[in-house]
Amino acid sequence: MRGAFLYVLILLCCCTWYGCKEKVQKNKSGNTEAMLLVLQQALEKQRQNPDLDSKLAFWSNQLSNPKFSADSVLLSKIHYNIAGVFYAMSKLDSIKNHMQIAWLLMENKAGFEEEKIQLYSGLGNVAHLEQKLHQENYYYNRAAQMLTADTSIKLTAKQKINIYFSAAQSCTQLRQFENAFMLNRKAIALLPDLEDNPKDSFRAYSQMAWCYSASGENADSLHHYIKKMEKISVDHPDDEKKRFVYDRKASYFIQRELTDSALIYSRKRLAMDLADAEDLGPLAASVKTGNLYVSYIDLAGVFIELKQLDSAKYYLERGQDFAKKYAGSIDDESLILYEQNRLSYFFAIKNYAEAEKEQNILSQRTRFLYETENARAIAEMGALFQLQAKDKSINHLNETVLLSETKLQRNRLWLAVTMLAFLLAITVALLLYFIQRQRKLKAETEKAQLEQRLLRTQMEPHFIFNTLSALQSFIRFNDNVKALKYLHQFGRLLRSSLESSRESLVKLSDEIDTLNNYLSLQQMRYDDGFTYQIHVDEEQDIESICLPPMLIQPFVENAILHGIDPNGKKGIITVNFDVRQEILLVTIKDNGKGPSTVVKPASHKSLSTTITKERLAILAKEHGSSAGIDIKIDENKGTVVVISIPIKEASNFSNNK
Repeated sequence: MRGAFLYVLILLCCCTWYGCKEKVQKNKSGNTEAMLLVLQQALEKQRQNPDLDSKLAFWSNQLSNPKFSADSVLLSKIHYNIAGVFYAMSKLDSIKNHMQIAWLLMENKAGFEEEKIQLYSGLGNVAHLEQKLHQENYYYNRAAQMLTADTSIKLTAKQKINIYFSAAQSCTQLRQFENAFMLNRKAIALLPDLEDNPKDSFRAYSQMAWCYSASGENADSLHHYIKKMEKISVDHPDDEKKRFVYDRKASYFIQRELTDSALIYSRKRLAMDLADAEDLGPLAASVKTGNLYVSYIDLAGVFIELKQLDSAKYYLERGQDFAKKYAGSIDDESLILYEQNRLSYFFAIKNYAEAEKEQNILSQRTRFLYETENARAIAEMGALFQLQAKDKSINHLNETVLLSETKLQRNRLWLAVTMLAFLLAITVALLLYFIQRQRKLKAETEKAQLEQRLLRTQMEPHFIFNTLSALQSFIRFNDNVKALKYLHQFGRLLRSSLESSRESLVKLSDEIDTLNNYLSLQQMRYDDGFTYQIHVDEEQDIESICLPPMLIQPFVENAILHGIDPNGKKGIITVNFDVRQEILLVTIKDNGKGPSTVVKPASHKSLSTTITKERLAILAKEHGSSAGIDIKIDENKGTVVVISIPIKEASNFSNNK
């Protein structure tokens, strides 16, 4: 132990000396972490401030604060918070500017994964505002991947859920449905961590329904999530939730080809969009997002399916009027949907000339959309490749810096190698010493086990000799019935003995059965000259306790020999088993007058008692615990023998057999 302590002390000193530079860096990192916490507390306080100009002034002042200005990580965090204020102000150029500065300050820093995840998410928000779908998808998924890869990230459940939601939404738009399902499920798994989460739960179920609707997969699953949306909408009603429910239901019934039901919910959705437009005019969400236009076109499509062509024409015209008034609110996919429904309408009214014209318009618009989308995708992917190349360049730069630091520390490294070689030599010496010591202990244990087996081989013939003597007496007196019964009982006892003869340990339950068999046999021998009782605590699991066989029987035999009145039938023998920790206490009582009142061959008792004592001494040495025999004789009350036996659990015994 002293050598091991010395080894650990030397290793600790070496590591302390060699890692001094790393400790300085860790202290600096720890200071940055502490100041990030200060900034987080300031952010929580500023969230209570409704004045955006006041917020902007506060964070701008922090850029020149000496506590933060010398640390690029802290400055990055401040620029990120400034970008958040501009996000609330809807000032895209300012958002982009501060997000780019924040990323440049952070991108080559090791660690700080939480801050980098938030930066990736913020860059995704910027790309979303610029309608750069592929870049948006890249940034959101990068944040989600980092979040999934490291479960120790210290972001709130709300922040994690929003990141997964944003990534899933962009994947759905790019028809990456498998990834979208996976990300939405990750968000759903975090919902229980929020105290009050109806809004987030509704969004999760709405996005899952949208995925199933857009992918055209599993209408039953789509219906399942619509039901969940409906329940939240009933418990926490508002117009926004209601509109989403109507939209998803309309999609579900269209997918199921239940056009009448689709018509009901398409009308309800349109009514809500019209009410919103009447209240707020051009500032209404249904106008700014183009939802009202889509509601017109979808309803027209439902009427075409129902062959109600006048109604279909009416809503197509309403859509056309909206497009003339708010062209900037309509995306290309919605325009294509309009042209598709117009084409279907002309076919339905059998105006094939107009249908042909509409087909040409649809083909041109579709080709233009895909060419535009492809060009946009190529441009965005080019930007993404540049970002990835930049990431690789930064990694290469970090590797170069690390190589330079390695060269500067080469002398220290050689010294450390020398010290480690010296410590290795000490370790090998200690290892050899402990191996030798273990071999010696193993040899002593094997020797003790051999002595145990030798003593058992002496015990078993002694027991069989006494039993055969009793059988001989029955035969001598020509008591054939009792001899046969006795021989049958003895056969059972002998079988039990043979079954345990190859084991060094037996279960306590088996030993009790053998003892009960033996006492029953001896009752026959003495013509029911005594009664016996075996007591075991019912709560004790005797199947799980193991002990050496044939330790208790010799003392029970002595109790029979010295505890029975040969002139009467009033002998009583009790055997109690009590487990205390890893020691089994066996108490054997008789009501006789002790060995001095009955004449028996001296060797009969002394041989069994001596052998048992020797076996217990070996057991005590093996287990390192107490073991022994305590005998108390009272001529008026009888003899009490208490045997202390070390025991093992059955599971340990089976592993060591």
